Amino acid sequence: MSWMDDLYVIYQKLDATGCEEVKHNILKAQIAGCSNKGEIYFLVLQQLIRIKTDKAPVYELIKGEVESIIHCSKGQYLN
Repeated sequence: MSWMDDLYVIYQKLDATGCEEVKHNILKAQIAGCSNKGEIYFLVLQQLIRIKTDKAPVYELIKGEVESIIHCSKGQYLN
């Protein structure tokens, strides 16, 4: 499973729980990094970390997918 698949699951969970603003912020980061996958990953990851610190209840909802994104892609983009 790719990190983009996990991101899709995050979007579904945010839609199902009425967290449109959070989803919008992640999408904005995803679109801003349109030049390459590494940049998209980095910008989305920054947004997910902000959610962890600023919106803890929302983070708990998506924690599994966020952790998967971090671990799955660590070797690909952070080396």
